Amino acid sequence: MTPALLSKAERGYRLFQGTPAQPSKAHTIPLAAQDTPLQAFRRIALASLEHLQANLDGALSSDDPEFIHQMRVAARRLRAALRLFSPHLPPALAELLLPPLRILMTRLGHARDLDVLLSEIAAPVMHALPGEPRLAALTGAVTDRQYNARAAAVHYLQSAAYGRLLLLATALLHRPPFDAAVVNGATDDTLATFANARLKRLRKHVQALAAAASIEDPVSLHRLRIGVKRLRYALEFFAPLTAAKPLARLLKQLGLLQDELGQLNDLANAGLLLMHCAGDDPRLREAVSLVGGWHASRHGVLLSRLPGQMKKLARLKLPQLG
Repeated sequence: MTPALLSKAERGYRLFQGTPAQPSKAHTIPLAAQDTPLQAFRRIALASLEHLQANLDGALSSDDPEFIHQMRVAARRLRAALRLFSPHLPPALAELLLPPLRILMTRLGHARDLDVLLSEIAAPVMHALPGEPRLAALTGAVTDRQYNARAAAVHYLQSAAYGRLLLLATALLHRPPFDAAVVNGATDDTLATFANARLKRLRKHVQALAAAASIEDPVSLHRLRIGVKRLRYALEFFAPLTAAKPLARLLKQLGLLQDELGQLNDLANAGLLLMHCAGDDPRLREAVSLVGGWHASRHGVLLSRLPGQMKKLARLKLPQLG
């Protein structure tokens, strides 16, 4: 049995009206500069659980990969919040939550990786070269793996382990010190003070990763992508504390860089994933080479844009929160 967001009445009306489930994205969480970090974390964590659950029905009943993707985003945002607010959290919180959260992210991540492999790596090449039987066979092998990964993710989402994760997270967020912070307030730093300090630290880390990154080293680019993602999540969490337009420009810049680094990471990992799908079949292995050659030009374009993006990161200015 898994906790649900929708009441029986709302589920009944949706069923009666034939209203299909729609993927739900993260929304801005109401925070105030005078909140404590503990209060802010609680709101963000509860909103992440709501985001997760808002996509559950669609993930179980629809073939739309966006539901799985949004559940993965929700889990990643919760993990990012645990890291971001760690100096103010109870010591046992991360110990209890991170192990089951990692299992969830692994199941969702495997399904998402194969969704991307099929839709963004294999399928475009097959559509560009429709008369190539080796590509059709390789795409079929990827589709089989995608189907199995999705089935495994759905099986986990229907398991008692997933329900226990939701119950555990919700219970922890209603225990001391969270309940005391909600009722009485806390004598901790204000959220604005905490947020400004954490953002400066994240920016410094991202700039160090950018200085160390090399276009010949995919691992360094992957580390930079993770750093950019953590900074972007933190800015999104703290959005209510600053002016909307400057923040929107900054988030757009970071989002574009994260997306391009993500595409490079997908291309870097695609060869190994495709070879797993190809197995020992020589025709399928030849198709993997065709896919790699077809994407080579896009890979080159993405790499050529990185130096300019790195220069922008070196000049990155943070919004003042308060």
